[in-house]
Amino acid sequence: MAYTVAISGINAIDNPGPGTGIAKSLKESLLDVRTIGLAYDAMEPGIYMDWVIDKSYILPYPSGDVESYITRLLDIHAIEHIDVIISALDSELPVFMKIESELARHGIRIMVPSRQSFRDRSKDKLSELAPKIGLKYPSTMAVTRVSELDKAADEYGFPLMIKGPFYEAFKVNSKEEAEKQFHTLAAKWGFPILAQKVINGEEYNLVGLGDGEGNDLGHLAIKKMVITKLGKVWTNVSIRNERIFEACRKFLELSKWRGGFELELMLEPEENELYLIEVNPRFPAWVYMATGCGINLPERMVRHLLNQTCNTHSSYDAGRIMVRYTDELISNIKAFERLTTYGES
Repeated sequence: MAYTVAISGINAIDNPGPGTGIAKSLKESLLDVRTIGLAYDAMEPGIYMDWVIDKSYILPYPSGDVESYITRLLDIHAIEHIDVIISALDSELPVFMKIESELARHGIRIMVPSRQSFRDRSKDKLSELAPKIGLKYPSTMAVTRVSELDKAADEYGFPLMIKGPFYEAFKVNSKEEAEKQFHTLAAKWGFPILAQKVINGEEYNLVGLGDGEGNDLGHLAIKKMVITKLGKVWTNVSIRNERIFEACRKFLELSKWRGGFELELMLEPEENELYLIEVNPRFPAWVYMATGCGINLPERMVRHLLNQTCNTHSSYDAGRIMVRYTDELISNIKAFERLTTYGES
């Protein structure tokens, strides 16, 4: 039986979304899947990657009117008969958490965390979460004024991390840089802005999937080898680390997380301490790495939502390397014209 899965986050650019990796994972699974791309801009590259995305539609931004958002989704559903939506962007999740029951009434399944779980992993709550799952957390101040930012800079020194409440983080080396990024992030994302002490060490990440009852549907850990100027993974290697796996288990038990997630970690070498840097509430852009190592988390999510038996093991080999690369895709301008005129391609 063929299933229709709609996937967002198909902006495969220098700051890539997870959508194309999710779609590739589903196309390489044993499921018979038709993939629908949910885009916010006609130039999102995933729209034109027709070997992984079968059809694409433009959505209104989730920051706008919720009624318009769900109306557009249901219009698409009337055409495509969507079985599952995989949300791959942080900004969508509050909307999908709000409309999950409405989607379910129309036969659309989605796997999102509870509102409480979502709040508990927010950046301003991580100092409370980290010790509960056996990790440390960098010294951090939530600031809303430049004077508070200056106080953090005096206490933590430079370099210093300046983070938005939802997205983006910048390493700065002076008060002038700190103030510039403070104003930039506040204008884009609001307050509070987080000023955080820099932890020097090796960067590790874990991607996982929780069932909402504290159970682990699979996970994979990596060490970052090469990152971009935006801090995104370019090359990584699979690793096995029991301390990281134990933090994952505790996180799932504590939060009852439902859906995909990513733990961002830093290993400080002098004291051999693991620090929790962020908890991202969806699959990361490198989710296809897990599929390549035999842990196809998007397939498991779809099977779980369809009440099918799915693998839950996390058996994989350390030493597998993922390397991103750039490529060029030639398409017809008519596809772009259809998107801008009719909102679909």
